[in-house]
Amino acid sequence: MKIRSNTGAAALALMVACMGSAPALAQAAKAEKGPSLHVQCDGNPNNMSAGETAARLIGAITLLALFAPPPENADPDKRKFGAEGVAICSTLIDGEKRETNDYRRVNLILGRAIHRIEAKDYDGAVADAELARSQAEAAGFMANPYYVRSQGRAFDLIAAAAQYRAGKPVEARETALRNLSDAQFLLTPLLSVPEYLLNDPSESPREAEFRAWRSRLGFGTGAQADRLEEWGRFAEAAAVREAQADFNKRTVPESRSSSTIARAAIALALAGNTELSDTRIAEARENAEKRRAAGDTEKDASEIVELFDLHGIIRQTQRGELAAARRLFAARSQWVAASFGSVVEGTRRLRTGATPDELIGGLSRTPEALWKERLETRRAEALAKDSDNATLFRLIPSVDSAAAYRGLSKQVWRTDKSKLVLEIKDDSKSKLKMERMFYYGADFDALFPAYALHAALLAKSRGHQGFTMLPIVGDRLVLAAFITGNKGDPGLSDPMFADAEQVIAALSPVIPSPETIRAEQKAKK
Repeated sequence: MKIRSNTGAAALALMVACMGSAPALAQAAKAEKGPSLHVQCDGNPNNMSAGETAARLIGAITLLALFAPPPENADPDKRKFGAEGVAICSTLIDGEKRETNDYRRVNLILGRAIHRIEAKDYDGAVADAELARSQAEAAGFMANPYYVRSQGRAFDLIAAAAQYRAGKPVEARETALRNLSDAQFLLTPLLSVPEYLLNDPSESPREAEFRAWRSRLGFGTGAQADRLEEWGRFAEAAAVREAQADFNKRTVPESRSSSTIARAAIALALAGNTELSDTRIAEARENAEKRRAAGDTEKDASEIVELFDLHGIIRQTQRGELAAARRLFAARSQWVAASFGSVVEGTRRLRTGATPDELIGGLSRTPEALWKERLETRRAEALAKDSDNATLFRLIPSVDSAAAYRGLSKQVWRTDKSKLVLEIKDDSKSKLKMERMFYYGADFDALFPAYALHAALLAKSRGHQGFTMLPIVGDRLVLAAFITGNKGDPGLSDPMFADAEQVIAALSPVIPSPETIRAEQKAKK
């Protein structure tokens, strides 16, 4: 056989040498038992060097493939826990086997930070989160906005998780929510913040802004209203709940939610808008009865009755019928459907001026006691998952690639004959009166900004100010339903309205137009 190049000769020499040492390799493969230190640290294998890749490629076409151990796979179940995990990770971070690959090293430090939380070394976890950030900055990762908005969120999330467990809930909340201003139209980063970090009863302008961003993308609107009620901001909560009811009426007119309308009525009553509140509760009752008579009884019928009862008690209180209101409120040991904020406020109003014999049942505990029980319960629920070897590690998102977003450019920016908007042949047969977008095969994290940007571009092309959007996530499908129009149109109330110009300005750097991409490529030549 004639060797035609130095590369071929080198390959042949390596092949012969490897075959000669095949027994030794086989013995080594046999002796190698258990997961590597990398897998024991964070569940992921060691990065493979270019040399290792070449050796395995040659091995694949020689007898070496029969003896060489296969590349290690990720295995989260093999991660160590607590102090043992800290020790394993430290071997790869600081010891003789120090990891030199920048990306892998940052991940190992993040893994150690998680293990420090497991070991209740919260100050150490915060320090490791900052060490990982500084090393990511030194490696140039933080200059990549796609990294910053994905795995770059881990630094704040892990530090916040540690601060929360160290008894610093206010500091933890602010840490978790910082550095999100560039992600206000990116749904995945907005969903990455664990809800237990947003429990503290004190008001937070940053949290209020964060929740408004999520509502604007069609997620967490009810949670936004709940939180406003917990802060006593009932007029703002009522505006959000009214927007929900308006959206519900516009998009599913034949199957409106009576509980959504009733919650708006309660918020309006607490805000002092009694006339509109009474109108809404009558509307909710009429809707519930209409659906029942049509054989479409709502699944949450018992919860709807509870909301009706709470509204009645609030209105009795406002009319000065305090004895009757206290008797009815005290008779209920627990409120299931009503928001926590509305129950706390009802408790506060009815306990004021009450006699000792009236402070029984549902009125036996102060608002402060209700908050204490809630915070303790939420904390216990969060900490119970610290030992499951999974929940805490979800604070480390995977890295988004620019290609995953930029690869959608052509489909997203084309508004004439859109390839994303589904064609519905007979809209009259659909209960959901919204347009739908769907794209198969795209990265999950890239889909929602793609849908939002496309909706904004469509709105602008139609002469509309903006849109409202509803994410639809199934087992295997990720869609978005949307309406374009002007602010204040049916279904497009302010709390849920996304301004097209703002969305385009924010997301065009994330998913640039085809013209922009071509110009960038031309400039590089």
